[in-house]
Amino acid sequence: RVYKQVIGIPMGSDCAPKVADLFLYWYEHNYVAGAVKNPELKSVIHILKYCSRYIDDLNVPNATDRICSIICNDIYPNELTLECTNNDKLRSSFLDLDIFVNDNGFSTKLYDKRRDFSFNVVTFANLKSKIPDSQAYGSFTGELYRICKSSTKFSDFTNEVSNVVAKLVKQNVTTLNEIKKR
Repeated sequence: RVYKQVIGIPMGSDCAPKVADLFLYWYEHNYVAGAVKNPELKSVIHILKYCSRYIDDLNVPNATDRICSIICNDIYPNELTLECTNNDKLRSSFLDLDIFVNDNGFSTKLYDKRRDFSFNVVTFANLKSKIPDSQAYGSFTGELYRICKSSTKFSDFTNEVSNVVAKLVKQNVTTLNEIKKR
């Protein structure tokens, strides 16, 4: 079967992220330009100034149901399906971060949405394959760096590193001793 895409930008094309960014920015700009002239929307503008977006992932901390409704219905077109993925007022996941509010302000730890899939995702290359060891261990080192940068608490860092090492050993990529040698 051959399918024809009728809406959206083909994923994987070089221009897709930039076109998506410009498309969404145009709607956001038009909404804000009109909203600043409307005194009734002053509180909405105040909340939206803390909003962040990376391509099509949107993070709006402290958004009420009213703000979410405005974002879903007033800012973006009906063709764009928005999905609220957080229902907790003190916790949010955005990109690869799990962001939560605690007594000291905000804390973060790694959020890996691949864990939410109902199937196993192969994350690391098998060291018994023909790829150079430096590339395989470079992936491991990069993952350690990502965990380090995303973890506010040391305990979150150590838990995530333990998960990565266990995954490597389970995938028969290497043994724990080989990881320690590197």
